[in-house]
Amino acid sequence: MKKITKFILNLTSVGSIVLIATLNASLFPVVGQDIDIEIDDGPDTRPGGPRARPGGPRFVQPREDMDELPPTQPGRPVRGGCASISQLGLTALVPTNKKGRTVSDYPTFFFYLPRTEAQSAEFILKDESGKQIYKQDLTISNLSGVIGVSIPPKQNVPPLEVGKSYTWNFTVICDSQDRSADQIEIGTVGRVELSADIRRQLEKADPREKTFIYAENGIWQEALSNLAAARRDQPNDTTFKADWESLLDSVKLGEIAKEPIVQTQPQP
Repeated sequence: MKKITKFILNLTSVGSIVLIATLNASLFPVVGQDIDIEIDDGPDTRPGGPRARPGGPRFVQPREDMDELPPTQPGRPVRGGCASISQLGLTALVPTNKKGRTVSDYPTFFFYLPRTEAQSAEFILKDESGKQIYKQDLTISNLSGVIGVSIPPKQNVPPLEVGKSYTWNFTVICDSQDRSADQIEIGTVGRVELSADIRRQLEKADPREKTFIYAENGIWQEALSNLAAARRDQPNDTTFKADWESLLDSVKLGEIAKEPIVQTQPQP
């Protein structure tokens, strides 16, 4: 009887905490806020430092982000100046609702480019008021694969602010004389602040462990960019390759996981 009573009390306490978190889901500028919960479910499986991980990283999107609708975007043409020989079209490497989180002043965004006849592309970032705060033109001639677009920490580019949401769009320019044929991906990114506990975990973690920590705490941009950097540094590492496939598969992008990571050239 004592064990049953204890279980009911613990379950009631956890239920209350879940209810409180649900009612306050919009008030989470800090990710991983410490909450003291004691549940006797065996040995601790989440120590503060690095540990061996079975399987690859899986992204866990915060509930409050899942409830939001993706940004409206125009349809993508399948013929015309941007006709592709690949079955895969232009694709942003983001969760399915096109919403991601970052902890960086200047994050990196990733996209899959199919091989087309297009010569150029552009990336634009806008603040909450719709004001353009950054634009990058890229040369993509004869490119096919995953590319990263980084926002440079320049004086004329303001850093992303905690608690604010930004809209980005990446456009493959099929015909510079007729922009109606553009292929476009649109999404949003919000900057959040990590809790002291997660920061301590990251300080002790190796490059692979950091990807898990970011992914498990809903920080998509850093989970992806951290793993992409590890793959570029060690392209023949089978563990990082498997992690990349696992992370992309967790957001239904498994078909892109085997595509190469390639470099683009920003236009002057």
